[in-house]
Amino acid sequence: MEYVSKKEITYKEPLVITGFPGIGLVGSIASYHLLKNLKLEYVGYIEDPKLPEIMIVEEGIAYPPVRVYARDDLVVFFSDVMIPPELIYSMSNMISDRLKELNPKMVVTLEGFASMNPEKSFWVSSSEDILNSILDEDTPALQLGMVGGIPGALIKCCNDRDIPAACLITETVGLRPDPRGASKIIENLNKKYNLDADTEELIKEAENIEEKMKSLAKEHAKLMSKPKTENPMYM
Repeated sequence: MEYVSKKEITYKEPLVITGFPGIGLVGSIASYHLLKNLKLEYVGYIEDPKLPEIMIVEEGIAYPPVRVYARDDLVVFFSDVMIPPELIYSMSNMISDRLKELNPKMVVTLEGFASMNPEKSFWVSSSEDILNSILDEDTPALQLGMVGGIPGALIKCCNDRDIPAACLITETVGLRPDPRGASKIIENLNKKYNLDADTEELIKEAENIEEKMKSLAKEHAKLMSKPKTENPMYM
């Protein structure tokens, strides 16, 4: 596994955000929206023979599935694909080694947390000092649960290298892509790190998805309420 640089940037203790596919895709949606809304530059990608052999096409240009976008004070890792379980540890270590060179002020991994009534966000860290430094009344510590995949492994690997890192977890229904949950993540990051990223587009997308889901539910209810004809093949 290796990081392939496409453009060099002189970093100034950047904030690092990682968004990999997970529950509700909130991390992926939030990170993709950030890199687009803040107009970050494509600076590199992660390559490994065990990653899915696909290229992602945007406006005619093909990109590897696990990419990095940045400006001097912000770095975003983004993936279009699920990371195979056998690559999670090696990728987390490789990213952590790369981040050590950048001297980031904080690494924030993004994740979703399944809930029937999604409302809240929580912080998790493998360092008590870091956790205490980022908590506020709107985003408390997660009291009990699990953080898996890249988000969990990365905060552990960063802590091993004395890199400040935490996971921002947002509740989501988890049954479909959740742009509303992603907007909550961005609003939290805006407040904590002054990113000034607009979430209006995500809210509109969420409303569209919710309207479609309501329409499908109504159609399903109509179908279920129709009287059934016994033995419909026979008259």
